[in-house]
Amino acid sequence: MAQPILEVSGLGKRFGGFVALEGIDIAVETGERLGLIGPNGSGKSTLVNCLCGALHHDSGSILFDGRRIDGLPAYQRTRLGLARSFQLPKPFRSLSLLDNLRIPLLYTVNARHGARLSSAAIGERCQALLADVGLAEKAQRLPRDLTQVEMRKLELARAVASAPRLLFADETMAGLSPSEIEEILAVLFRLNEAGITIVLIEHIMRAVMSFSTRLVVLVAGQKIADGAPQEAIRNPEVERAYLGE
Repeated sequence: MAQPILEVSGLGKRFGGFVALEGIDIAVETGERLGLIGPNGSGKSTLVNCLCGALHHDSGSILFDGRRIDGLPAYQRTRLGLARSFQLPKPFRSLSLLDNLRIPLLYTVNARHGARLSSAAIGERCQALLADVGLAEKAQRLPRDLTQVEMRKLELARAVASAPRLLFADETMAGLSPSEIEEILAVLFRLNEAGITIVLIEHIMRAVMSFSTRLVVLVAGQKIADGAPQEAIRNPEVERAYLGE
């Protein structure tokens, strides 16, 4: 059996006396669409920050493609092929959409071992990425000219520009209308079909259920369910966490 692309074992994180994560075990298979859900304060963002290198975990281990990445800074994890989008998009606001995508191509893709992309190839790749998310006609515009859904699409394109093998999509649909949610889902499905493993962190259950092939549920820093979506949401602990006693 092929080795999971991501293996998290016994992960723990504290902030002073507060236990944010405790004993988290998760394995993500290559090509999977995994939904990560839980009530506010359940530890989802802390877990993603630990996996992506924004925070240092206190216990446990993280293997990416069979390699331990504990202690590696975020930029090195990105160069290995682990990327994320942010819940609040953080583009370079003084740069055009096209130049926003040049940054990860220059400093992540071209920083890897192997053939470097030429300036022309980088430009072509940027145009293709913008076309993939429906922003090709705004390539020379600034982020301030975008609508909310377009900003979310730019954020995804920026993450994908680093040519990741695994993408954490963090609340990419918050505040969007139903039709805009469908637009983002369509982009995520296309990315997954192109070979990118995706972990979707999202509160919009309709979107999570339609996208995910498996759900992991966190509550109060602990994993309480892990399995097929319909089975996971019927777990009594999950029902209590969302609906109360």
